[in-house]
Amino acid sequence: MGITVAEFRASFPQFGEEQFPDGRVTFWIGLAAKQLAEDRWDELWPEGVCLYAAHHLTLERAATLSSDGTGGMQAAAGAVVSKSKSVGSVSTSESRAGAAATGSPEAGHWNDTIYGKQYWQLAKLVGAGGLVV
Repeated sequence: MGITVAEFRASFPQFGEEQFPDGRVTFWIGLAAKQLAEDRWDELWPEGVCLYAAHHLTLERAATLSSDGTGGMQAAAGAVVSKSKSVGSVSTSESRAGAAATGSPEAGHWNDTIYGKQYWQLAKLVGAGGLVV
C-alpha cells in the first residue's frame, strides 16, 4: 500500500500542484517508500514517507528559487543565527541558518528543513539500523 499524491497533499496542503508538480511529488514519495522499510516503520510509515518527500521537495524548490535570485536555501532554512565570544585577544564566531541552528548535529541535511527535522525525530523513534540518513 503506497502513499498517493492526493494523500500527501491532504496532509501537506502547502505543497500545491502549481509549485510542486505531481511528477516531482510522485518521485519523492516513491523514493521514500523504497528506502523506508514499512515493517520497521509500522504505523509511522505514512508519516515518514510524507516527511521524507516534503523535506526533499522543499530542498528541490529552494535550489530552483536560488537560481532565479529569490532566496533559495536561506529562505528554506530560516533566519541566520550568529554568536561570537571573545576572551582577551582571542575570539571565535559561528553562524548557521535557522533550521540547522536548532537541529541535531548528527542529523546532517535533515536539519535543513522543518520537515527534515520532524523526519529525523520519527526516524530516531523507529530505531537505529537501516535508517536513511
